[in-house]
Amino acid sequence: MIWLHCGDPDNVATTLSLAARILLEDADLDVLITADATTLPLFEGLPKGASTVVVPPDSPTRAKEFLDKWMPSSLVWIGGMLRPSLLRSVERGGINAVLINARINGVLGPGPRWLPRAARTAVQPFHRILTADGATATRLRRGGVSPDKVEATGPITEDPMPPTFDQNEMAVMAEAIGTRPCWFASGITAREVSHMAAAHMAASRKSHRMLLLITPNDLEDGADVAQILREAGLQVGLRSDGDDPLPEHQAYVADLPDEAGLWYRIAPLTFIGGSMSSGATVSPFDPITVGSAVIHATNKGPFRAHFERLSNVQACREVRTAAELGIAIGTLSSPEQSARMALAGWEEITRNAEVVNSIIRGALGHFEEAEGVR
Repeated sequence: MIWLHCGDPDNVATTLSLAARILLEDADLDVLITADATTLPLFEGLPKGASTVVVPPDSPTRAKEFLDKWMPSSLVWIGGMLRPSLLRSVERGGINAVLINARINGVLGPGPRWLPRAARTAVQPFHRILTADGATATRLRRGGVSPDKVEATGPITEDPMPPTFDQNEMAVMAEAIGTRPCWFASGITAREVSHMAAAHMAASRKSHRMLLLITPNDLEDGADVAQILREAGLQVGLRSDGDDPLPEHQAYVADLPDEAGLWYRIAPLTFIGGSMSSGATVSPFDPITVGSAVIHATNKGPFRAHFERLSNVQACREVRTAAELGIAIGTLSSPEQSARMALAGWEEITRNAEVVNSIIRGALGHFEEAEGVR
């Protein structure tokens, strides 16, 4: 049992990402995720082998009951407030414990006073401490925590997994599309379809062979999306009807399930659906992981932090209207432009990759040692 504790809502994505990576390394493991009662409902789409439970009250008796029941071999504590009684029990049980995304207000709680001895005592159960900022690392070291324990890594965020795809379909679609320039509108809501049509027609004035690949957020709307595009004056193919992209098609509605990874790999540009209406429907990290640059509108939905990270390194482009989208597609469709953006995004979302790998190796290594002792 590998135990992950999510200390606050901001770390839900990181926790889920770590759980998925651990189970990818060893599918026979169990991963237990704990959080407080308000944060736990935010965990959706748990990977197979992971389960959730409310973290126990911070008392010696309840801590012992919890550890006796679950018997974790390793603990990764991910941000938020520390729980002294629970962590003292972890220390007494000889459980390998790592603290990541540590901030000083989580170590000591709110308040202006800086108590070096209290800080040292609070983090004593952890074998390794990765801080979200340099100031926390400095204050812990000044408080007497061994410098060998503390590392200022910056915030460790989710480690995105590239979406899967069918290699045979990839070969078929790549041959059908050939050298045509194309862009992908992913997870498009009903209100956005006409905007996609207008943007594509504008972009096509610069590149008349341009192909729009479009996936509706609700796949059952595929036929309706195709009809709206036809009414806008486009020649359209519909994947659920058995169509392949033909030279005369200006748009291709890809309305079969679990194929986003295929289209991200084919299209050098991806527009994030929902961002021009009710809020982004997919993570912008998904296309970035496989080399597709990102364009989006202003409504970022639950992925605001993701977009901000990409924006900070100029790995995405924000537009407000269909007209601006058409201009952006025309500008960024050159291989040099889209490749530059995608590379900048890739470097940003993988900058903590080696740190994450070391956390996973540490957790699994201790598990293997414990298994050997048994």
